Amino acid sequence: MSLQADLMHPEFGYFDERLNLTELTTYEKSDLPFGIAQTLHPVAYRSKIFLELENEHIWTRDWVAIGLTHEIKNSGDLLPFTVGFHGIHVQRLPNKSIQARFNRHQHGGCRFVPVQCRTGKQTKCTIASCNYTRDAPAMKASKEGGNSDEMYKFLGLVPEKLRDVAYTTIGPVIFVNVNPQCLPLSDDFEITNALSEGWRENDNIDVKFEWQDHSCNWKLFGKEFMREALWDNPPAWRYPNLLNGQIGATNVIAILQSTGPGNTLVRCFVSGGSPEDLKAALKQLQIIGSAASQEQIELSNWNTSSRPETIGSTLPTETNKAAYEMHRYLITRVTAVHEQFGNVPIMDARMLQRGRG
Repeated sequence: MSLQADLMHPEFGYFDERLNLTELTTYEKSDLPFGIAQTLHPVAYRSKIFLELENEHIWTRDWVAIGLTHEIKNSGDLLPFTVGFHGIHVQRLPNKSIQARFNRHQHGGCRFVPVQCRTGKQTKCTIASCNYTRDAPAMKASKEGGNSDEMYKFLGLVPEKLRDVAYTTIGPVIFVNVNPQCLPLSDDFEITNALSEGWRENDNIDVKFEWQDHSCNWKLFGKEFMREALWDNPPAWRYPNLLNGQIGATNVIAILQSTGPGNTLVRCFVSGGSPEDLKAALKQLQIIGSAASQEQIELSNWNTSSRPETIGSTLPTETNKAAYEMHRYLITRVTAVHEQFGNVPIMDARMLQRGRG
């Protein structure tokens, strides 16, 4: 086994399972009209290389939902979020506006990336601002309204020197875009009336928060969420990671964060109805995650010895319209050609070592 160091630069290409993951022909059978198109190739749900491709072509290119303004109500409050492999945070300023910045440490300050952090799955570590580690929850300002000690890893001593990140809010949802050439996010994108009617910019609205970990790819959780039979009104998926639905009087927002090829952290927000209604809505998200996790097992084992009956078989036709539309979005993104900045992906100067046979 030999080791080769690289910078994940797109010039090296994205290849796995003998497929060119940026080539349109790789996905041509999933890009056919609905009703005859196949489901997306399983490499999209099990490959670390595909995870890196999503980071370069989706998470560092699109507007990504990271949380609600309710999480940072007071001056000085700070919300961290790892966008793909990029560590950023948003902070409430004294004038009640919000500022988004890259973290002081983009990879925890480690001189070399430890072996346990090169698996494609975020790990637990004392350095919470690391790209490879699980995010910390929203942090409250000190009693005086200033930065707390735990914020130092994110802010350093002079936050004014940190690089800004583009951000905007629509209703209570905070969006960021780490692409330095991003276009403004329009107010009229695909969010159903449930978001505008069920959520308000008023930070005093009663919202219940919960983080849920699910053993599934983020795309599969979204697919299961979009099954309309689960909801009283048609749910909405604003690509890539904002899900919105309504169960009775309870409004639900789910923000997806990819933490590995087969792992998703779902940041759940529910509002409206009785305490029992809120618990029921969160339970519904757990059920959705369980269904997605089962599909993850089936797809990740497709064409392997774990599912010998599928070896050499044709992938099934995609019958879920929401999943089909998601596949078309994904195919458009991962096959696009982008301008590169310097000799590394956007804002990403990490060096990885990848085992080569």
